[in-house]
This record gives sequence, structure tokens and C-alpha cells, in this order.
Amino acid sequence: MNESKNVKALKKQLAAAIAMVCVAAVALGSSTYAWFVSNNKVDATTTNISAQSNSAYLVIEAGSQTTTNSKTSATGTEKTHGDDTALYPAQWKNNFNAEGTKVEANGVYQFESAYASTPDAATEKSGTRFKVGNPTTAVEQDYALLNTFYIGSGTYDGEFQNLTVSNMTVTETGTTGLKTGMRLLIMAYAPNKGEGGTVTYGDTATSWVVAKYNDGQTATIESQSNGKTDGIVYTPKFGKSEGDVKVEVYAYYDGADDNVKTTNLINLKDCGATVTFNATPDEFGK
Repeated sequence: MNESKNVKALKKQLAAAIAMVCVAAVALGSSTYAWFVSNNKVDATTTNISAQSNSAYLVIEAGSQTTTNSKTSATGTEKTHGDDTALYPAQWKNNFNAEGTKVEANGVYQFESAYASTPDAATEKSGTRFKVGNPTTAVEQDYALLNTFYIGSGTYDGEFQNLTVSNMTVTETGTTGLKTGMRLLIMAYAPNKGEGGTVTYGDTATSWVVAKYNDGQTATIESQSNGKTDGIVYTPKFGKSEGDVKVEVYAYYDGADDNVKTTNLINLKDCGATVTFNATPDEFGK
């Protein structure tokens, strides 16, 4: 009887807890340029992506759907590029329509880039901004690096909601000043469970969040698909019954950051980022 009470008490504690998943994204290293000054690229070195959970229910896998009940950490590598990749500077903005025509308002969010006014400043040269394209195009054309994760409950019975990008930290081996220039675009894809329990995903993300290390000390949400800044990237239930949420993490350099400029080239290297996800157990609201 006492054992049964203890189990029930433990379940209540777990239901009230906030599940957390930490994803160490990619380390962008070597060198970078503020926008374009010539045909130079940013050298980016990818590292393994790892993730861990402090919840008894929430688990994560890199590159495949969750299949265990004990996956408290996962390690993956960036699949599209090699270990040493050069990246162009970019931004996730909506200054163009889908065809690439400049618009005054309500354009399509996609990757964009531009040229710098001078080598010693991150100031954008007027009239040089252009459309790069969607995230797939940005990866193919060396503007971003991609890693994919699946967040769910594995073989546990747990279910969650409100998957949230709650924090981002950046580490660097020296005083490079690149912390504020790193951006992470996090896109979530809804699970579609069919007959036999097979889960598939569409080509369109349900929502996205851009996180930045605001002042080199604290993280903020720079932009979000619904116009808010709460970091919620997926609202509906997910887990045992519905399936995992697919999460794509795109890492890139913001060419407009004050520290990302050609004259600071030698110091802009060896940075890595970690993004933290929180999810609320479904039982929490009951």
C-alpha cells in the first residue's frame, strides 16, 4: 500500500516537472566575413550534435525517430557538408517574395544576404541585398548548416505539449567576439501517424523560431513565425500516441552583427552553440 502511494506521488512530481532537452548545435569555426567584401566565404567547422534530457519521459534521437525508453542523450553529425565547410553570411528575413522581387512589406521569410559597405564595418551596402531562398537552398549553397532531431517519448507512455526553445548559449575558445553573431533557426514539423503506427512528416514546418545570444551573456528570441517571442515552436500534444516532433536546427552567421567584419577576420573563429528545449507534460494541466 505504501509502495503504491509512493509511486503515485512520484508520478505527480514528474507530471509537474518541466522536461528539458539540451541540444548542442554546431560549432562554426575558422573564419568569417561580414556580408560579402569579395568572393570570400566563412570557414565553418561542424561538430557532433549532442542532446540530453532530465525528464524520465522525454527522449531525443539524432536523425531518426525515438525508439528507446532510456535515450537521455543523442549525438549526431551534420549530414550535408563535410567536417570543414565554408559558409556565406546570411539573415532569415522577409524582404522579398517567393520569386525574389523586393517588397515593401509582408514578404516570404527565407534566407537573404548582402554586400558590406567597407571591410572594417558590418554596415550593409545599399541596394546589394538579395534572396538566397528556403532553408534547403541555403544549406545547398553554403549559407547554413543543418542537423535534424526527433523529440518524443520513445517507448514511454508520456505525452507533452508546448515544445519551447527556452535558452541558447554560445561558447568560444578565445575572445573572438563572435558570440553575438551566431544564429539558430529552429523549425518544427508535426507528426502524422498512419496505419500500423508509422509516423511521417510533411515538407512544411508548422512553425519556426530564430534564437540569438543577445549580448554575449543572455539569449533572446530574435523572431518567430507567429510574431511572438515566447519561443514555443510546437504547441499540440506529441509523444506516445501522436509521435515525435521533428526538429531541424539551422546554424548560420548574421552578417550584420557588429563583430562580424572583415578586419576582425583573424579573431572570428571557434564558436559553438547549445539550444535548450522545454516541454510541458500533458498531465500538468489536468
